[in-house]
Amino acid sequence: MKKTFDFDFDKGDFNLKNGSPAVLTGIDALKLWIQKAINTQFGRYSIYKGRQYGANIEDLIIGKSSDPDFVKSELRREIEATLLRHDDITGMISFDVTRESSVMRISFTLTTAYGTVGEVYTYDG
Repeated sequence: MKKTFDFDFDKGDFNLKNGSPAVLTGIDALKLWIQKAINTQFGRYSIYKGRQYGANIEDLIIGKSSDPDFVKSELRREIEATLLRHDDITGMISFDVTRESSVMRISFTLTTAYGTVGEVYTYDG
C-alpha cells in the first residue's frame, strides 16, 4: 500500500499527529499526490529533473487570451497525461473548466484503483 506524509498546501507545512508528520494511505494518499502533481509546474524544480512529474498548467492559463475551447482542450490533455502517470489512476471520465473574471475553476472525475474520485482546483490570477 502506498503512503505519503500529509501536507497542508494552504499552510505550506506537514500536518502533525502526536508531534510527527501524519501518514496518509490509500485514497487519501492518492488525492494528495493528485493535488501535488497538479500544483507542480513541470520542469521548474531540480528535484524532479529527469522525472515526468508535474503539469504545464501555468503555460496554458497565465496571461493567455486564447480561445476558451482551445484552453479547455489543452488543459484536459495536460492534466490527463499528468495524472495517468500514476499507477492507481486508470482514466478521466469528466472534465470541465469555468472562468469568472480572473478565477479559473478546473473540475474532473477520475477512475482509480480506489473507485471514482472527483477533484476541483481553483487558479486565481
